[in-house]
Amino acid sequence: MTWFGYTPAQWALFFFLYSFLGWIWESGYVSLREKRWMNRGFLNGPLLPIYGFGAVFILLFTLPVAANPLLVFLMGMAGATLLEYVTGSFLENTFHVRYWDYSMYRWNLHGHICLTASLFWGLFSLVQVRLIHPFFSGWVTALPAPVAGAAALALALPAAADALASVRGAGRRHPAL
Repeated sequence: MTWFGYTPAQWALFFFLYSFLGWIWESGYVSLREKRWMNRGFLNGPLLPIYGFGAVFILLFTLPVAANPLLVFLMGMAGATLLEYVTGSFLENTFHVRYWDYSMYRWNLHGHICLTASLFWGLFSLVQVRLIHPFFSGWVTALPAPVAGAAALALALPAAADALASVRGAGRRHPAL
């Protein structure tokens, strides 16, 4: 079974790859801005799942229209913005934390999304689909299926343990959870 030419194990590897790249990007950017190391995100380890889910959402929304740059921009913008809003609302309502806040920007919705960030997601979608993903897709698809499956499982187990520990930690910080 494949989706847009990729097996479930390959999609899982893309998720982990983009989660790691997102962690590098976000932690590096915020650390430079704050002039001190900042491990960004909900998890303890070097993954920001919002970026992994975002990248996978962008691919699912844009691969069918990859030949049309305008549709890649619009579909990627829509998919990533929807994910960002749902995730931001979920984290705030469930864990009483806000990992990003766009309320200082014009045309925002509850501070979870804004037009500026949405336009960035559209631009990032073009960069991802046209430049980044073809490079990493070559690596992932070159792996034999058993190796891809084993690698996905090897990454999923510590990530699940980290997620469980992070949820427990959030529960201790917010006893109402």
